[in-house]
Amino acid sequence: MRLKLSLLILMLFVSTPILRAQLSKVAVVDFERAVVESAEGKKASEKFNSTLQARQADIEKRQKELDDQQKKLQAGARTLNDAAKAEIQKDIDRRTTELTRLNEDAQKDLQTLRDELLRPIAERATAILGAMSDEQNYTLVVDTSNPQTNVVWFNPKNDMTAELIKRIDASAPKEPAASAAPKAPGGSATPVTRPATPPAATTTPKSPSGPAPTAPKKP
Repeated sequence: MRLKLSLLILMLFVSTPILRAQLSKVAVVDFERAVVESAEGKKASEKFNSTLQARQADIEKRQKELDDQQKKLQAGARTLNDAAKAEIQKDIDRRTTELTRLNEDAQKDLQTLRDELLRPIAERATAILGAMSDEQNYTLVVDTSNPQTNVVWFNPKNDMTAELIKRIDASAPKEPAASAAPKAPGGSATPVTRPATPPAATTTPKSPSGPAPTAPKKP
């Protein structure tokens, strides 16, 4: 009797971890990639990159003007009088201050724009991911895009990223359908002139996590 009881306890002790392993289901997802590579995320990336490039172009232009003034001051170190040197130096200081503020404002504005563009997609993706986890009875979903997540290896079969992207696209708000073309008297439709198709972009847009404008060079 004691022997049977000991064997039963041993079987329970050994089978419990196995049972727990069978009941536990773990999946992984690259949440950031799912958001950025969705159809809406790609449009948001294009809008962000367009704004980023415009701000960078402005900063680079102002940086060049500042560099030119610094070169002018260096070139005229022996030929310019003190008043002229002081005027150029004053202009350099002003440009440096303006460029520093412009750079700081650009970084804040771009971060705000990125949040505004991606937050609605991320919020909907979070709800979709929760529903997917419930459907598959996952007990844990690990976000591999989080730099604090130390994932050594995972089975690609348990990667939910591709399916999450599909569901984000499927849940995207539908664009309003174009209204029917107005009809001319006599029942014939009024012809509509289509705009010329713009040439395709030759450069691949960067993700919204692209580099922010650089700080101005100091004299």
